[in-house]
Amino acid sequence: MSLFIGSKSASSRQGSHIYRDKHPSFSHGSRNKYRGRDPKVSGATLVENEAGDRPLTGTSFLFVVNELNNNYEAQTHGSEPLRDQWLNFMPPERAEEYLDEWPGMVFRYLQEPQGGVITPADEYRWYRPGRGHEGHIVRVDTAGNITGHPIICRQATIFSCSNHLPVIVGPGDASLGNSRVVRHVLDSDNMFYWSLLHISRWDDGSNISYVNSEGRGVPSVVGRNPSWIPSLVPQVYSNPNANLVSGGLSGDLSVLIGLMAFHSRVGRASDVFISQKWHHNRWIGSQHAPTHVPRTQEENPRGFFVQVCLDNLVRGLEDSGENNIRAEDCLQHVLALEWHSVLVREN
Repeated sequence: MSLFIGSKSASSRQGSHIYRDKHPSFSHGSRNKYRGRDPKVSGATLVENEAGDRPLTGTSFLFVVNELNNNYEAQTHGSEPLRDQWLNFMPPERAEEYLDEWPGMVFRYLQEPQGGVITPADEYRWYRPGRGHEGHIVRVDTAGNITGHPIICRQATIFSCSNHLPVIVGPGDASLGNSRVVRHVLDSDNMFYWSLLHISRWDDGSNISYVNSEGRGVPSVVGRNPSWIPSLVPQVYSNPNANLVSGGLSGDLSVLIGLMAFHSRVGRASDVFISQKWHHNRWIGSQHAPTHVPRTQEENPRGFFVQVCLDNLVRGLEDSGENNIRAEDCLQHVLALEWHSVLVREN
């Protein structure tokens, strides 16, 4: 897997990303790529189990969920709000149609032996300098001054548009504008694009459904009767013909976290995580479909922007290449968490 790590200095690291060409190819046996590495640099421990490498104690990341407040009234020059060819309301294309967001708290996910535990990351805040500008999770001191910029490793926008279009996703921040509806992922050069929620799988018998924001895979889950349908994944994604027992839900963290956020009241996405509805890699919130989503084609879509960052800054030390935990090691552990473990186990 090729990595590009932003080489900006600490003083200009705002917005640094780790880009990867694609998620690991879904071929049998490719889990072996995580074996044999020294995990001590980032304080995490990997152990082998029947499903392949699984990150345990020490793997962590930061995340924030911001609800997007959109203007769905008639737009300038007499145009109407954007609809798809089936007349579902779609998220706006232009940045000026995204009003003030409801920023969430920043949380830390820490993998413990029993599973993941989520706690508020009090030393971090969400910062966006203005509407239409990129936003970032930042570290702050007690006076509120920015003291560090953790590296962004995932971000996605996720919307529920209607009962006929329950989930669409895009790999980035739609509130920056320049979004559009495309029929093919390949038609997305330098543009934000929307796709249906898609699910991939490893060909290894684990029967885990992996969500992604890139239109890879199919719009249906792997196994039959998973416990997280319809609570996290809409009922339309069920696979009644499957002869396999579902092995759980995992994949792109920004998409998975966004699916959980639909169980919050409007403007209160953080409540889902404050109340520990996702705990020890189990969904213990409502087992029913979210109620705070549009039910008809005439209701306004509801959407979130989710950013996930590496937990690579060391508390009490300056944000610098010499002090920070090596980004490559943090990223490999997060990738192992996404693509080689079960983030939502079956109940």
